[in-house]
Amino acid sequence: MAETRENVKKENRKARRQGKSSISDVARLAGVSVGTVSNALNSVGYVKDSTRKLVLDAAKELGYVPNRAGRILKTAKTGLIMLALPDTSNEIYFGMIEGVQETVKKQGYSMLLYYTNGKLNEELQAVRLLQERVVDGLFMVHFSYDQELLDAVLQTPAPIVLCGMCNHLWANQGYPFDTISIDVQQGIHDAVKHLASMGHSRIGYLAGPKGLEVYRQRYEGFQTAMEECGLICPETYVQWNDYNERGGYNSGRILFQMQDRPTAICASNDQQAIGCWEAVHDLNGKIPEDIALTGLDNLKISKILDITSFGMHEDEMGEEAARMILARLKYPAEEPQNLYFRPRLMVRKSSLEKI
Repeated sequence: MAETRENVKKENRKARRQGKSSISDVARLAGVSVGTVSNALNSVGYVKDSTRKLVLDAAKELGYVPNRAGRILKTAKTGLIMLALPDTSNEIYFGMIEGVQETVKKQGYSMLLYYTNGKLNEELQAVRLLQERVVDGLFMVHFSYDQELLDAVLQTPAPIVLCGMCNHLWANQGYPFDTISIDVQQGIHDAVKHLASMGHSRIGYLAGPKGLEVYRQRYEGFQTAMEECGLICPETYVQWNDYNERGGYNSGRILFQMQDRPTAICASNDQQAIGCWEAVHDLNGKIPEDIALTGLDNLKISKILDITSFGMHEDEMGEEAARMILARLKYPAEEPQNLYFRPRLMVRKSSLEKI
């Protein structure tokens, strides 16, 4: 028996040198079936821990790497779920990444990250990768509602979950894909109501870039709340700028240096709120004594700076999106789902000074 195993090792070492180690070689060295090796390496089915260790040790000794392309041809599955995100700088997406990763991993899948920079052509490319079977399913946070994107999604039979970080315009329209909505319009509305309850009537707004649905909805929430509170907002109090910290910093400087400046600023996201916080402090101002401030996203730095913000359920969104994709892979004919989340108000020091 020992002699036979030594012969197997010699043959397999030769195969390794030639770069020809196969799954059969691993099976022979581990003393198990090819099916057991496949299950152990792909984390599917039941394999005893001791057997799994034998397989992994044999694969390591042989330098064997599973042929994903071959598996795709045999099973028509890649074992990959893609998460497509607009950018890499916003911490809010980290919770989504973790939620998707942990959920798909439990089902033997791996996650592939793709960054679109919020550009239509990159969003279309993410859908094309799904159409070309590079991945089995796609969860995409997108900014575009272009007809070309909708057409591409409708031409893709594989599972897709779309999230616009707002109330999704394609939700409940009878389309054969799943959506996730988050009511940011209501979040901004609640922020204004909170500031008004603290006695503020001159409220400025950091609006983000024009032309994006997600920021249109947030601005609409601001306008609606101001009207309900009977408050007037001069045009100069609304600053359209980039949705990052630099945009918030530049807008914050403008608002704080006005002769008749607002007593409070509502930012459309936390990155802008953080930039605004920096601008006020650079101008020797104090928050909330000189000007109150709210954001939206509940980033870690916002907690440290004591900025009132809103929790966005990003980890739950990632988990739910992954579950929907995995469920649709098993049951393609299931009715589409449209999930809705409402931001949670987190009141902190930055807005608690009554006037």
